[in-house]
Parts: sequence; C-alpha cells; structure tokens
Amino acid sequence: MDKSEKLARKALTKAWKESEHEKARAEFPLSDEVLKKFFDDLDILVDALGCFHDTRHAQVVIDSLALADESANALLNWCCEHGGFCDCEISANTFEHWQECRADT
Repeated sequence: MDKSEKLARKALTKAWKESEHEKARAEFPLSDEVLKKFFDDLDILVDALGCFHDTRHAQVVIDSLALADESANALLNWCCEHGGFCDCEISANTFEHWQECRADT
C-alpha cells in the first residue's frame, strides 16, 4: 500500500468515525451543557458517598436539575444503553461515551 492509499484510508476512517459521532450526538437526551452538569455533579456524589449499585445519586442530580419526567427517563434510558446501570457505571461508561462523541472534542 503506497502513501496515497494510506492517506485515503485514513481520511475514510476519520469521516466514518465523525459520522458515527454525529449519530451519537443526535441521540444525546440533553444538551452538552446539561449533560456536563449532570456528570460533574454525579461524580461529586459518587466520590463522596460511593456507589450503592443503583441510580440514587443520579436521581438526586436529576432532581437538582429540575428535569421533567420525560427528560429524566430519557436520560436514564440513554445511560443504560451506554453501560450506565448504576451511578459508578454512569460516571465511567456513559460519561466516556458522551466525552468521546460530543462536538467539542
């Protein structure tokens, strides 16, 4: 494979990855600003109190954000879809997915 073929393959891979990130961003349940606040506040609670292997801390943060039930449910469902079944998994797995796919990375 010559240099031009490698460059073409690299460009195609980059375009595919950006397309996948665009699809993921379209599925974000809330704006990046609200998701950042959610993850930041959740991390504070998990660091301070630990994880009880449920979403009690996420619920506290959701309540503090005054999200409507529909938005709260969409957020928790999205978290589950991306490996966040409890607070520590949301802080790790779902955060990582969001961080990787959000627009300003």
